[in-house]
Amino acid sequence: NAGFIPYRCLISPDFPNLLVAGRSFSADGVASASVRVQASVMGLGQAAGVAAALCVKSNVNVSDVDITELRHILIEYGANFEP
Repeated sequence: NAGFIPYRCLISPDFPNLLVAGRSFSADGVASASVRVQASVMGLGQAAGVAAALCVKSNVNVSDVDITELRHILIEYGANFEP
């Protein structure tokens, strides 16, 4: 999975039910530098939005989102999963 941005980088460690998308996601300097372009940031926002909808639909916290379902929906919506 090299090249994939992990879902867990959207979860705020100090606020366990908060998703943080955009350039403020959690990453080290090297990873952050390679992801802060517009297309990647848009993908982070899309993933956070779909994950939030899944949380409401399934009545779960952000850390309990079904990642397989999240990924399936993002692919249906045209998200790019090419490494």
